[in-house]
Amino acid sequence: MPITPHYPKQQLGVSLPGSKPVSIWHRDIGSLFKAGYTPKVPFKELSVFSRKVSFLLGAGVPIKTALAIVTEQLPVRGLRRLLPSFASKVEQGESFSKAIRGTGAFPAFFCGFVAIGEATATLPQVLEQLADFYDDRAQTRDELTAALVYPVIVSIMMLGVILIAITFVLPGYSRIFAATDTPLPALTHGLIQLSEFFAANVILVSISFFAMPFVIIAFARSKRGREIIAALELRIPLARLGVNFRLTQALHLLLSAGLPVSQALPLVEDVMHNTCVRRDISKISAQMGAGKPFWENLNEVKYIDPLLVGMARVGEETGSMPQTMEKSQKYYSREYKQSIRRINKLVEPVITLVLGIGLGIIMLAVILPTFELATVM
Repeated sequence: MPITPHYPKQQLGVSLPGSKPVSIWHRDIGSLFKAGYTPKVPFKELSVFSRKVSFLLGAGVPIKTALAIVTEQLPVRGLRRLLPSFASKVEQGESFSKAIRGTGAFPAFFCGFVAIGEATATLPQVLEQLADFYDDRAQTRDELTAALVYPVIVSIMMLGVILIAITFVLPGYSRIFAATDTPLPALTHGLIQLSEFFAANVILVSISFFAMPFVIIAFARSKRGREIIAALELRIPLARLGVNFRLTQALHLLLSAGLPVSQALPLVEDVMHNTCVRRDISKISAQMGAGKPFWENLNEVKYIDPLLVGMARVGEETGSMPQTMEKSQKYYSREYKQSIRRINKLVEPVITLVLGIGLGIIMLAVILPTFELATVM
């Protein structure tokens, strides 16, 4: 027998004695689309928030007052909208780490590290370290994005020029050569065939063009797609260097707070966005629980730099893992940022070369028929 849910009469718009009718449509209709979705706080906002709260706590301001002050200083959008919700929980006696974890907008790494700061009474120092950590991650991401913006824009412009030439310029030569009964050069004929295909299937091509980004995004978000992209990403030297950098960076931060490697690894897993890396870290954590040394586990992972394996071995055998991870983090940070700068400098000449080749092919397709016509006439 189906169970009929019971609703209070007020929610159904029925008046009780001495009460006012309450509409069932009291909710904002926009909230129906936002339910269950909480955007993650960007790295830069995490850095600014952590630094401000750290400064206030270090000056002796209670956490409740510090959150109220920081709320007024943050931009209207983003983190400022979340602050009142978990600030009220802190005022009611809930711990800071539990309150921010309940929002679902803060990374598990951030929440876990804040919990460590609360447990060890070093929350101001922990927040300062988190501010440096996320500031560095935001800067690295900005540099990588800047290195990719130029080639993407230039590639789009190049494709636009090629499409215009194929669609509007070359078809005119086809009509001229047909009138003079002269065969077109092979290059020009091939591009004209491509132009005619686009013209005959303009609807299909347009739908495919606009649907392609959605298909790619859907594939990238699927489980199988994430695994394939993650495996391909680890074949890129810069991506492997970035994994070593983020691993040492997170380990240094956690080990310096007094956490052993076995307890730090589950938090490190949250920092890694590559599915394969997260799986390998989980595997390393499980093998360490069985008594296998950390450096031996690292040595079995192909994309881990042998230098990092050696540093981890020295750190474990000498009991100086926080210090060795700090030195490793500085080394990989320098190497990673230098690699990004080198790529940024190489991108422009490479794109210029590719653009020149593409435009050269178009120019040949336009110029060759001109010479053929001059020969005939």
